[in-house]
Amino acid sequence: MKAVVVDRCGEAVWREVGDPPEPGPYEALVRTTAFSICNATDTHLRDCRLMGATADRCPFLLGHESVGDVIELGPECRHLRAGDQIFRPMLSRPGYGSWWGGMAQYGLVTDRRAWQEDGSPPGPGGHQHQQVLPHEIPPDHAVALITLKEVLSYLRMIHASAGGRLLVTGQGPVGLAAVYLGRTMIGCERIVVAGRRPEALKQAREFGADAYVDTRAEGWPEVAIELLGDPAGAIYETTGDVRVTAGGLEALAADGTLGPYAARTDEQALEPLPEDDRYGPRGTDESLVHEEMIAATLAGRIDPERFITHRLEPEQIQHAFGLIACREALKIVFAP
Repeated sequence: MKAVVVDRCGEAVWREVGDPPEPGPYEALVRTTAFSICNATDTHLRDCRLMGATADRCPFLLGHESVGDVIELGPECRHLRAGDQIFRPMLSRPGYGSWWGGMAQYGLVTDRRAWQEDGSPPGPGGHQHQQVLPHEIPPDHAVALITLKEVLSYLRMIHASAGGRLLVTGQGPVGLAAVYLGRTMIGCERIVVAGRRPEALKQAREFGADAYVDTRAEGWPEVAIELLGDPAGAIYETTGDVRVTAGGLEALAADGTLGPYAARTDEQALEPLPEDDRYGPRGTDESLVHEEMIAATLAGRIDPERFITHRLEPEQIQHAFGLIACREALKIVFAP
């Protein structure tokens, strides 16, 4: 089988990694039908700048945005079925580190319900985001839904509300997803994007933003408040930049919530965020909105295709990271 491997920092390759894994008692083997790059997290991991990924931990497997079909069941699996389409198969192999390993031809998922019913001890296989979805949603759209599910659940966690004011800092796929879902699923009255690329205003508006503010400009928090009409009730912070976070706090209502969503690089983590009691949670739980997002997609209320800018072969993985670095891609999908 093949997988995306970081053999050395900054270089990802699609190559052989051995035979497909055997499923454990509560596991199922999945043939991956699509995977995608998480633009920020996977780039930082590939470059050995995040979550303890370092040169001496190479080679390692990459990827947490994947979907596939169940092809083999472990003996204790009873709530999964062969043929199920399921989110987030993951892979680990002897001799390799693994940052989830979803960019592979095969992976494993856990029958979490059976695992819990039997009182099995906690383990890395019990991932709550490995959920079944209908085949009416094709694999390329399914894998794009992973980001959208994460974002919608986090918008709810930071109390973005219908009729409220939402400030989104950063304009990558997550930031644009926050704008899109804040408009279509939450019903925010005003949405402003704060970033460093004013030329992307047209794109931000296409996803539902009302206005844009440049975070490099002096006094940008005051401008954001003016554009919102009032201080933000919720801020979706996607940059990890301490200065952007500090500015966001200035634009936040006294009873508002700033969600520090970004996975901060090892370098960013050296600068602590300003102390404030208005921070929201630092993690998300996409399982909370799984059924809602599936229903919205099937009904045509949500269109994952809007986020897919490229479909590439797995052998083009390094080229794909280059497209992301040049800001030419939102979501890149691969069919292994």
